[in-house]
Amino acid sequence: MLLVDACGKIVMANPSALDLCGYTLNELRGHEVEAFIPQRFREHHRCYRKQYLENPRKRPMGNHSNLVLLHRDGDEISVDISLSPITIQQRIYVLLVLNVIDRRSQAEYALRESQERLWLIKQMIDVGIFDIDCVNHKIYCDERLQELCGNSVNENITLNDFFAVVHHDDRANCQAAFDKAINPHMSGEYRTEFRIMQSGNQKERWITILGETQFVMGKAKRIVGIARDITQRKQREKMLQQHRNETETLFKQQVAMITVSAIAHELNSPLTAISAYSEVVLHALNETPIDCDRAREAMNGCFEQAQLAGGKLYELLNFLQHNTAEAEVLDLNQVIEDALLLARGDGYGGFNLMLELEPCLPAVNANRFQIQRVLVNLIRNAVEAMRTANIPVSEITISVETLAKENMALVSIRDNGPGIDQDTLKRIFNPFFTTKPTGLGMGLSISRALVEANGGRLWVDPDFKQGAQFHFTLPFV
Repeated sequence: MLLVDACGKIVMANPSALDLCGYTLNELRGHEVEAFIPQRFREHHRCYRKQYLENPRKRPMGNHSNLVLLHRDGDEISVDISLSPITIQQRIYVLLVLNVIDRRSQAEYALRESQERLWLIKQMIDVGIFDIDCVNHKIYCDERLQELCGNSVNENITLNDFFAVVHHDDRANCQAAFDKAINPHMSGEYRTEFRIMQSGNQKERWITILGETQFVMGKAKRIVGIARDITQRKQREKMLQQHRNETETLFKQQVAMITVSAIAHELNSPLTAISAYSEVVLHALNETPIDCDRAREAMNGCFEQAQLAGGKLYELLNFLQHNTAEAEVLDLNQVIEDALLLARGDGYGGFNLMLELEPCLPAVNANRFQIQRVLVNLIRNAVEAMRTANIPVSEITISVETLAKENMALVSIRDNGPGIDQDTLKRIFNPFFTTKPTGLGMGLSISRALVEANGGRLWVDPDFKQGAQFHFTLPFV
C-alpha cells in the first residue's frame, strides 16, 4: 500500500509496496508518485490525479484502470489499484492498494499485442501464414493464404488436399521441396514457387512460400512460414523473357545476314579467280606435251587467291561497323544492370557480383541493344570460364569510371577465373578463333565491332593475373 498526499507525494509505504518497487521508504517518501512510473505515462497520470482530487471518491479494483510501476532495475510492473480518500487532521490523503496483475493476464495482454503487431505486418507486406503439422500431415492456412488460393482451401486441411490445388505441373517440385524441408540432414528451409488455378475463375496465380522446419528428436514436427503472391513478378519475368527471345533472334538474324553478305561479297572475287586459274590448269594438262610452266603459274594463282580468300574471312567484322542501328542517350549504369538481368535470365548467374558504378555518371551516346549484347557476352564468357575451371567462389566485378581527357566512360569487367594464356591473348579477337569445344569464335569479334561502331574501343588487359579483365569505352553525349 502507498499513502499519497493531496500534492501527489508519497507519505508512507508498507513493506510489500517497498518489495514490489525495490526502493526503501526514504527513497520513496517526499517524491511524486509519477517519479516511479514510466516516462510515457507520467503526464497522463498527473492530469488524472488532479481530476481525482477535485472529487475524491472510493474506487475499487477491477475497473481496468491499471497502473504501470517502474521497478528500481528498470522493469515495468503492471498493477491493479484501488483508491480510497482518507482525511487526517483535516488533510486529504489517498490510500493506494496495489495488486500485481496475474501472469496469465500479462501473457494474454502480450499475446494480444503480438497478434496486433503480426496483423499490421501482414497487412503491410501482404503475406499469408501457414503452419504445417508434419506429424499428422495437416496444414493451417490463415485468411490471406486462403484468399491467395482462391478460397479453394479451408483453414485446416490435409497436406494432400493442399497439394491438390497446386498446378499439376508444379506439384512434383512442391512435394520435393517439402521432402527436403523435413529431412533432418538438410537445412530445414521450405522454399518453393508454384501456381494455383483458382476454382472460381480458373485464374492462374503464382505463390511463393518460405518456411522453417522445427525438429524434435531428429524428426520434423512442424513448418511455420509465409506465403506471398508473386503473380505480377512472374508476368514481368515472362515479358522480359519474350523481349530477350525477340532481341536474341533479331541479333542472330543480323549477324547471319551481315556474315553471309560479307562472305558473298568478299569471296566472290577470289573464288572467280580460282575458278579461272583452275580452268587454265586443266587446259595446260590436256595439251601435248603438257605445258608445265603454264600449269605451275596457274596453280600459283590459285594458291594466292585462296590465301586472299582466307584473309578476307578475317575481315568480316569490318562489315558490322555498317550497322544502321541508331544511337541514343543512355544511362550506362542502368544498361549494365539490365544486362545483368538478361545474363542471369539466360542461366549465367551463380556468382558473387561486385558493382562499382559511378553515381552521377554523364549519359553516353550508344545503341542500347548493341551495348547490352556486348555486356552479356563478356559476362557469359566469364561465367563459362569459371565454371569450366570449377572455381569454388566465382566473382565478377563490373566497374565504371570517367576518362575526363578522352570524354569517355570506361567499363571494366573482371573475373577470378583461370585467366588467358599468352597464345590466346594474341588471337582472342580474331574471327572464328575459339577455345570452346562448341564455340563459333565470333562473340568477342562481334563485341569489339559493336563497341567500335558506337565510337568506343574494346580490349583485354594482358597484365591482369588474377583472372581475366576486359575494358571498353563509350563516348559521352
